[in-house]
Amino acid sequence: MADWKKRLISQSDLMTLGETLRAKDKKIVFTAGSWDLIHAGQCRYLEKARAKGDVLVVGVSSNNAISRVKGPNKPILDEKIRAEMLTFLRSVDFVTILPEPSCQPSLGLLRPDTFITVNEDWTDNYKESREYKTVTKYGGEVIVVDRQSTSVSTTQILQRAVGGHLNDVLKDFMQYRKEPIKEK
Repeated sequence: MADWKKRLISQSDLMTLGETLRAKDKKIVFTAGSWDLIHAGQCRYLEKARAKGDVLVVGVSSNNAISRVKGPNKPILDEKIRAEMLTFLRSVDFVTILPEPSCQPSLGLLRPDTFITVNEDWTDNYKESREYKTVTKYGGEVIVVDRQSTSVSTTQILQRAVGGHLNDVLKDFMQYRKEPIKEK
């Protein structure tokens, strides 16, 4: 078995992982996301999350979960590729693939000491979320942190890549266009 696969935890093993780590007095931190194109901001975020405890477990949204939330053209990379990439980061101890858009079921199984999420539009009312209620019910804490890079995001990377490609594809055509296109 490849070394990274030992750090990939199935949903059915999350409860056992949590119990094992708590028996060793380890403080467990959990965070989740798509992790489609890992960039510096995400790496900074994971380092910040890891600093809040002894063990960082990262949830990776499944292909199906992402498609349901972000549409049929996402994710770009398969869930197993995204999960494997995360295991190579020094801040990440374990990875689990999340079958649902919400990580609430995983939080209930793992019962981390700390759940960290990034400040997004939906986190304005995060104390009303199922995730917050699940974590605080058993005595855990929820921390909302700011984005760790305001100038880089997966969406911005994609827009730049697609824009550059379209520019290359259309440049030959564009040199012949002197006048704006007009209605006939």
